[in-house]
Amino acid sequence: MDDLLTLSRPATRPRRRDVVPAVVVGLALAVLLGLTALSLRTPATVSLTVQNPSAWRTEVAVRSTGSSGWTGLGAVAREGELEFLQLPDQGAEWVVRYSYAGQSEEVEVSRDQIAADGWVVVVPAGLGQRLHDAGVAETTGSSAG
Repeated sequence: MDDLLTLSRPATRPRRRDVVPAVVVGLALAVLLGLTALSLRTPATVSLTVQNPSAWRTEVAVRSTGSSGWTGLGAVAREGELEFLQLPDQGAEWVVRYSYAGQSEEVEVSRDQIAADGWVVVVPAGLGQRLHDAGVAETTGSSAG
């Protein structure tokens, strides 16, 4: 007698209906994250060199003419020069503020003019004259170079 052994095939699991909403939510999150990443792009940046021929250390800040908030760059040593890297581009019209010891001078300049000057701005002589007239002692030391 031939006994035929028949093995039954395992039953296939029916597809669970709760997988579909999870996939839809996952895709929606992926699209949302992608859109968020696109909206968080960093602003355009430039490099700006500040030359300070005066005898006083000078603090430098910039802003767009349409803005009231300043972006402080830092201090440039007397008779020195400093390049500020990856400065946020201030747009078509810039205001550059030079200051020291309570005295300051603001200069409005177009982005095109700064670019034409090789991305170099110079501390105006008027600030040095104001400091001299106010009796502010010259900054000691130099890092010209």
